[in-house]
Amino acid sequence: MKKFPPVVLASLILLANIVNPAQAQERVLTIHDVSPELGSLIAGTPLDFVAKEDIRYGSSGVSEYDDFYKNSAVAYGGMVVGQGLADDATMTLKGYARSKVAVAELEDEIAEITEGADPDDWTTEQSLAVLQAAEAKDQISAEERSYMVQTLAYVAATIPVVEAAVSSSVELTQQAPGLVGNARAAFGLRRAAGAARNVNRSAGQIESIPTEGPALVESLVVLSRGLAFVAGGQ
Repeated sequence: MKKFPPVVLASLILLANIVNPAQAQERVLTIHDVSPELGSLIAGTPLDFVAKEDIRYGSSGVSEYDDFYKNSAVAYGGMVVGQGLADDATMTLKGYARSKVAVAELEDEIAEITEGADPDDWTTEQSLAVLQAAEAKDQISAEERSYMVQTLAYVAATIPVVEAAVSSSVELTQQAPGLVGNARAAFGLRRAAGAARNVNRSAGQIESIPTEGPALVESLVVLSRGLAFVAGGQ
């Protein structure tokens, strides 16, 4: 492989940045970008769904566009971590609830709560009600309670993040057409098409958040209330 002198190599890197700035200056979103509080809680753990998703966004040197790219990525990241935590908590709590079927003194109450449904078909609300019944009869283990206390903190910190993602995605979606239309004035003829594509790509990532986000917030609120009741032993 041909080796270039340092000065020539630096010039080639600079030229690459000019020719293809979006790719050369790509950024990786972190959970700390989405929420410093969540970052302190789950960064580096299996629950860091933002890191797992490997969310990237461009940096063009034009602040109006760079803000749009990053804010869109943050909104998308908020949904990713919210959905990931909701799915993970729901799966774990349903597993805990199903384990209570073997507790004889809960048999009649579980049948009433779940209307005789197969445990695999229990809803989140039914699973939480089963766990509440188990809590009332002192059938929640220390391990289960510890998980619920910890998860409650995660979910409580996630709810405002998803709410913010819904709000910002509405505003960002409204900004996108203007940014596309102004791309030539902001970047010049040569870079305008690439900038417009980046705007549309970012807008595409967040287009479903205004409709899907509220349902996710509701799911997280249900989890939060159920976890608080069971973990607190109230």
